[in-house]
Amino acid sequence: METSVEKLLANDPNPVLSVDTDGTVIYSNEASEPLLKEWGTKIGEKLPSSIGDLALKTISWNIPETKEVRVGKRVYLINFQPLPEEECVNIYGFDISDREVLKEKLWECEEKYRSIIETANEGVWITDTETVTTFVNQTMAEMLGYTMEEMIGKSALDFVDKDDMESSLIRIKSLQEGIKEKRYEMKFCYKDGSVVWSLVNSMPLINAEGKHIGNMSMHSDITQRKKAEEELKRISEMLKKRNQETIDERQRLYNVLDTLPAMIILLTSDYHIAFANCRFRKRFGDPGGRYCYEYYFGFTQPCEFCESHKVLETGQPHHWKVSGPDGSYYDAYNLPFTDIDGSLMILEMDIDVTEQKKAEERLQESENRYRNIVETANEGISIIDAEERITFINKQIEDMLGYSSEELVGRPMWDFLSDESKAIIKQAFKKGRENINESLEVKFIRKDGSLLWTHTNAKSIFDKGGKFLGILNLHTDITKRKEVEEALRNFEIARKKEIHHRIKNNLQVISSLLDLQAEKFRNRKNINESEVLEAFKESQDRVISMALIHEELYRGEELDKLNFSLYIKELANALFLTYRLGNADVSLSMDLEENILLDMDTAVPLGIIVNELVSNSLKYAFSDRDKGKIQIKFHKDGDQIKFHKDGDQIKFHKDKNGEHKNIIEKSKSKDYKSTSFILTVSDNGVGISENLDIEELDSLGLQLVTFLVDQLDGELELKKSNGTEFIIRFTVVEKNNHALTSALHLIK
Repeated sequence: METSVEKLLANDPNPVLSVDTDGTVIYSNEASEPLLKEWGTKIGEKLPSSIGDLALKTISWNIPETKEVRVGKRVYLINFQPLPEEECVNIYGFDISDREVLKEKLWECEEKYRSIIETANEGVWITDTETVTTFVNQTMAEMLGYTMEEMIGKSALDFVDKDDMESSLIRIKSLQEGIKEKRYEMKFCYKDGSVVWSLVNSMPLINAEGKHIGNMSMHSDITQRKKAEEELKRISEMLKKRNQETIDERQRLYNVLDTLPAMIILLTSDYHIAFANCRFRKRFGDPGGRYCYEYYFGFTQPCEFCESHKVLETGQPHHWKVSGPDGSYYDAYNLPFTDIDGSLMILEMDIDVTEQKKAEERLQESENRYRNIVETANEGISIIDAEERITFINKQIEDMLGYSSEELVGRPMWDFLSDESKAIIKQAFKKGRENINESLEVKFIRKDGSLLWTHTNAKSIFDKGGKFLGILNLHTDITKRKEVEEALRNFEIARKKEIHHRIKNNLQVISSLLDLQAEKFRNRKNINESEVLEAFKESQDRVISMALIHEELYRGEELDKLNFSLYIKELANALFLTYRLGNADVSLSMDLEENILLDMDTAVPLGIIVNELVSNSLKYAFSDRDKGKIQIKFHKDGDQIKFHKDGDQIKFHKDKNGEHKNIIEKSKSKDYKSTSFILTVSDNGVGISENLDIEELDSLGLQLVTFLVDQLDGELELKKSNGTEFIIRFTVVEKNNHALTSALHLIK
């Protein structure tokens, strides 16, 4: 009678087949007939090699595979699902003529496969071609004490123990060549630095084009087994030393076995239980000198499956697995043991691996995989003996100095120190002999001749008698820090030079201003005291405008750039406090674009211009009025000039209408980018006569304005209706992110 599952498969509208390990079809439903006909086979016969090889690959690698097969006008997606426990491969076919149905079924398959991986009790680890972790399941992360997020994105080598690093690199190279690694044992480093042993099975991941795209490995934690092996080895060695001692010595041995965290028994050659430690007795009760097969299973003769006596036949340790009468599973470790009377016995240590075994059965995995332990220390470690020779270095020291351990160990430490550090180390070594330890900055010479700076912490080593044995050193590479410190020192020197340069330039500007002021009085016989005082006051205002620039620079974060909008506010407020206009009510309106940064070469002349125009309005615009308004505007000009420089000549670009093109031209020499600005200072005062030509004014202030606008290579426009309005357009050129004041004229 067919089971419900068989009926379900038989009535499934999609092809369902089952193939054994040699490619023979052992089951198919009715929907599979078109595929069998296409492949030219039937139940009991083998699949063609194109399909059979893929089925064999699926069960060998225990990885599902898919393949598209065309039968007439229909297209099927064939999904190969390995069933290692059944030693067969199930083949499921899906009609993918309708792609939407295909996507849904593939999604379901992927979700099932992902669910198996994520809930597995075996660790799963996937890396890319550069050994960077792209996936680990929860079991893998917990095995190392990390979260999945902490491991993903890190190199798998970061978790490998230094002792296994070389073998790991060799295995990675083999995987990159497409060679599947047989299971092997490896050491990894737990998050707290402890050692974790793992049984590893690795395989390369190959895409449809046959290209290596990464590696996948399965991991089983065998740390407890390794500890048991080490403990077993220790016990065996201990027992060998005591095989000639008295009965009391035997009892002392039994006492030791009672303290061990494992179940241990001693068997005679005829299967009698001569001794069982307390853990064993607590689990199974007192054996009372009975035969092991009688005690365990109630049998009347030795168990056919027992392997304990192999150690008496071979004289070698033997490890095997056994299930107990209560359904538990044990790893049994047998060692040949000679009793004090010379008789041969078997020392058996049993470790309960029931949970591990059940996990293996749920996942159908019987292979354990090695784990890698990473050398976690980022610091170099060295030991110098009392004769000042290197006796130990870790891998980090090799990397730091560029020497191999063979080139370093045994040589005097002086061979690798710079001359200036030798005297420091000599004094420190002398103090170390007196157990006085220091932290020092030491300069070494690498193998390639370059310098290596380290921050070295030393710890003296003495034997129990107080004899000085040497010094343990912990070296932290601070070469980059020292390079940064040197760069900062150089920067400070350059900064001081720049300050001196600025002071010199500003003094030259002040000198030029005073010369211009003096020119006003040259060749005049009669000079009023008030005129002189006014001239000095004007000069003082100009110097204050320059001083405010340095004050704003001091306040800001930039050393060579000034926030000019903030500067204008400070300057204008200072001028309003300086020129009090009696009873006149003069208001100040400012429309300033924020965060405009200008260099000193632009800020100084532009600041003097603002000083002259605002002070001129305050002094002359409202002399016969009760109230007035001064307005200052400063913005970037939306119409920017783009140009390039060939040699020493700057070339501009216009479109057909004579307007500037908003592009940056590339040239064989240097490329520039410019930013244009508009500064407007206006008042609604008495104004300037329409017939007055600004170029012919004998006012020093306005002459200075026109001179400084020319110095900026800008354009000055004067509007005389409804008061006075000065419009100044200029451009600042940037090259390689450094602001330069451009020698540009606004081209019309």
